[in-house]
Amino acid sequence: MKIRYLIVIGAFILSIFGGLAWSAFHYSKKAATAESVSRVLKSDNALQGQVIATQAFNINRLNQTAQTAQRANAIVAGNSETTVIEYREILRHEKTCDLPVPAAIAGGLLEYANRLRASAMHPDPVGTDSADGDTTAASGLTYCQAVLWIEPLLATIEQGNNNFAGIRDIEQHRQKSKGN
Repeated sequence: MKIRYLIVIGAFILSIFGGLAWSAFHYSKKAATAESVSRVLKSDNALQGQVIATQAFNINRLNQTAQTAQRANAIVAGNSETTVIEYREILRHEKTCDLPVPAAIAGGLLEYANRLRASAMHPDPVGTDSADGDTTAASGLTYCQAVLWIEPLLATIEQGNNNFAGIRDIEQHRQKSKGN
């Protein structure tokens, strides 16, 4: 009987050691898997942090470029307004100021302006103002009116150039950062 108890106790001890060995192996494997997942998540978080930092830097640079262009455009608009006021004062004393520009030239300018406006507008399927060239001016264009249009038109071109310069600057920075 003693041998039987020893066999039962030995079997019990072996089963406890077997259970402990299995538990140690099982939980060791789970810990290794959890550590691997943790490393992957930390790596992903680090990459996401870099992407977010880069995007924040780029947005800041874009905002600075836009502000620079906006300030330059505000200066251009102010200077243009001042020049138009000066021109009006000069033209007020001109005797030939009210002479009309020939109708064919005035019509061509109006048609060209309408084409530019139509090409800049998004098509509207509802059918609001179509900006066609069939519109005739209520009164003819005078030489003084044409002279007064020149400065605002040049100012608009300069403002567009300021915006394009900002876009070129952004694109150059993007190309440089892409090459690095």
